This record gives sequence, structure tokens and C-alpha cells, in this order.
Amino acid sequence: ICNPKTSAVKLTLKAEQRFNKSVIPETVWNILEKYNFHGQVARRKPFLSKAHGRARLEFATSYIKKPPEFWNSVLFVDESKYNVFGNNGKQMVWRKPSSEIEMKNLTPSVKHGGGSQMLWGCMSTVGVGNLHFIDGIMDKYMYLDILKQNLKQSAEKMGILPHYKLYQDNDPKHNAHICRLWALYHCPQVI
Repeated sequence: ICNPKTSAVKLTLKAEQRFNKSVIPETVWNILEKYNFHGQVARRKPFLSKAHGRARLEFATSYIKKPPEFWNSVLFVDESKYNVFGNNGKQMVWRKPSSEIEMKNLTPSVKHGGGSQMLWGCMSTVGVGNLHFIDGIMDKYMYLDILKQNLKQSAEKMGILPHYKLYQDNDPKHNAHICRLWALYHCPQVI
């Protein structure tokens, strides 16, 4: 199928135009099923450009040979938005069972919408650290306050305090000068 997001009704119309025959959507559905294409909900995945893909691969290959002990003291931090209301945005696609992560069968997701709650949290191989509810729009100053209030306390709770390694993504707030400067003086190591 050229476009797996085409509905059975639209495929029916295309088939009628192409073959000049009257067809019903159930017939199209049955033929697709016969050839092992099943109506599935497209997985949501953040959009990833080729440049981002190359950068991620380079980062991953630089850490892939690290021993398990290295990761025992890494403290992963991030924030995320959780939608409270609204639909789940399901998109049906025609695909074979083994093709769920092919680009044409994915629905790119972008974080937006209303009725949501932002949270900051951290975790390591030892366990989960503090969870901080974020009110309003987070800027670099709010992010720095969250780190000051929660990072050391979480590392201590997990027993990795003296030698933990901070891992955060490349969000502009995380890379702001005041946040990088604070991490330089308060985190044993930043990945």
C-alpha cells in the first residue's frame, strides 16, 4: 500500500476509479486481510530528522561499550507533559504484523494540547528519585530551582550521591549558562 493511512472507504473509491467496477469497503478490507494487512493503530513517535538520527547514533556508539558499573551511578532527569483530557489521537494504518515501526506506518507526535500537567523526575538503575509538579511554563530559572531542590536529595535517596553522573537531554533550558554553571559546581560529572 502506497499510503497505509488511507481508509478502506477511500481505497474503495480509488479501486472503483481505477478498475471501473463497483466495490464495497468490506471487499477491500477482506482483500487487505487476505494479504496479511490488518487495520492497526499507528504508533506515535516524535519526529526525528536525519541529522538528529546521525547525532543520536554517534552519541549511542560513544557509550555502548561502557561497563554496567558505569550506568549504576547515572542519574537520568527529564520533564514530561501528561495529558489529563482529550483523545489519544489514534490513527489507523494498513500494515503487516512485522512492519509496525516503518516510517510510513508511524504517526509523528508533537507535544501540545490542553488539560495537561508537566512533571520533572529522575531515576537511576537503583530506583526512582523525586517527582516535581511544574506549574506554569518552565524556564531556565525554574529548571535551576528544580535541580537545586531535587537533584542532590534524589541522588542521596538512591545511595549514589558522592559519585553520580547527571544525564539530561539537550533542551535549551538544560543547556542555559546558569544551569550548566550550577551543574559544573554541584554535580560530580555531567554526561
